[in-house]
Amino acid sequence: MSIRKVFAVAVATLLLAGGLASGSSASAAQRLKISDCYSPLNLKRPLRPQTRYIILHTTEGDLEGSLCKVRRYGEAHYLIAPSGEVYRIIDRRRIATHAGRSMWEGRSTLDDFSVGIEVVGFYDRDITTAQYTALRELLRQLKSLYRVKDEKILTHSMVAYGRPNRFHSKKHRGRKRCGMIFAHPEVRRRLGLSAGPTHDPDVAAGRLIVADQELHGFLYQEATVLAASAVSGLQKSLSIRRSGDSMVIEKGINAWRIAREKYDDSDTVYVYPDGTRFRGNEIREWSNMPVGTKVLFLDDCREREQEFEGFLEIGKDGSSARELAGDLYADRTTIYFFPDGLIRTGEELTSTASLRRLLNSPPKGTRLLVGYVYGGYVQKERAASRIAGKTWNFPSTFYRLPDGRIVSGDGIDDRAIPARTLVFMMK
Repeated sequence: MSIRKVFAVAVATLLLAGGLASGSSASAAQRLKISDCYSPLNLKRPLRPQTRYIILHTTEGDLEGSLCKVRRYGEAHYLIAPSGEVYRIIDRRRIATHAGRSMWEGRSTLDDFSVGIEVVGFYDRDITTAQYTALRELLRQLKSLYRVKDEKILTHSMVAYGRPNRFHSKKHRGRKRCGMIFAHPEVRRRLGLSAGPTHDPDVAAGRLIVADQELHGFLYQEATVLAASAVSGLQKSLSIRRSGDSMVIEKGINAWRIAREKYDDSDTVYVYPDGTRFRGNEIREWSNMPVGTKVLFLDDCREREQEFEGFLEIGKDGSSARELAGDLYADRTTIYFFPDGLIRTGEELTSTASLRRLLNSPPKGTRLLVGYVYGGYVQKERAASRIAGKTWNFPSTFYRLPDGRIVSGDGIDDRAIPARTLVFMMK
């Protein structure tokens, strides 16, 4: 079932349900039930320098598992249960790692500029009436507090982007469908919002390409309320079977289209038509995957969805630098860590013939960090805060300790960072 058909049913049901019950803002505020369920990481997270956006997510899972996950990793400021109860996860003034690799209007790492709200539910199903009531009031309060306009209230599917990979040579939209229901004008109307953005500013500016045309069409080109007469089964509940995405490799549907960035993950399993099973990290010939191959996910509910770029390894994640970094393989924002200890950016590796050979054929075990800039070493007279400025303790800033361990900014103690620790900041 296509996105259009899934949402035709959803919108018809919304129209039948009608608007929210009338009432003053004061009474709505009194009805909003908020409970503290702070993440252990809450006090470690730095204060957000500014707030430009509110980003809406769907958990793609049930309440218990979703609450456990976002609390453990500090992946939201608020989570809204089907009952309408709202849980505080990270103090609204601090940074929550809800958007991960993201961009809007040329700004990246939107965690640093936004409030993230997780709504327990799925991207292609309606939320409960209680959730509408709670989210509407929560948005009203946040809009007033931060002066965020309706067009700056976005979905995770709008702002997330993917790094170059085997299937897309450039940075691209389509990494997530998360929260896409909140782009629909009828859903936004019930939340007290005007229509969302009419186009993707980063695609328009050439910073990103579109990898999922169907998703892009829904978010920006087909966001019109469908006529109820065109939909059958109007009385059906919205417990729609999630059949919008095929879980089988077909013509025009490749591994990335199904699994997105988990296509080569060890917890993604491919079952070939002859019964042979491979994990994503065991496959090398992606272009020859047989039609009819089934895709399964192991322990998917426990996976972190909002990861930053992280390290990629030659021989483990891919066989060449171009395969891992796409067109950015020779860019200054791609950093190489060679097994012998040499560290160079992709741009630096183009400077001499010997370095170009390393770039074109990096040895197995070489690690890449894509989308980051190199800040240099922490030294006695050069503290991390001096290198990375206000972002020194941001979750998106990485530290490579002298013993090889990697620690994120929200897990580092600025007073106890060993000398010769390397600092990398997300661009």
